[in-house]
Amino acid sequence: MLPTIRFFLLMLLFTILAGFFIVPSRPLPDHAVVFLDDRHHTYLSPACAGQEQEKYRRSTAGEARKSKYEPDKKCRDQGGFTQEGRSITGNALEGMGLLPRLPSRWNPDGTWNW
Repeated sequence: MLPTIRFFLLMLLFTILAGFFIVPSRPLPDHAVVFLDDRHHTYLSPACAGQEQEKYRRSTAGEARKSKYEPDKKCRDQGGFTQEGRSITGNALEGMGLLPRLPSRWNPDGTWNW
């Protein structure tokens, strides 16, 4: 009986520790504001568009996807369209109320928090 309990506790500890290294990311929601580059048929996040936002057409990510626009590769590679979430273990701790909820990168109206 004791080896079975020891094995179970070791597996539980291993699972919890491994969960710290698995970090899912949240994709860009359809209502998020993006800027369309009609010339290249790509879309950019406000941070990637920077000071040149007047060169682009404002839209939402959902409309950009429906119009077959692709995410700008440079912006995508810089993490412009995703938000890193908590690890699997962090999500479990958040669900138990031991960690505060992570703020979203996007507001309900589609604007960006950063």
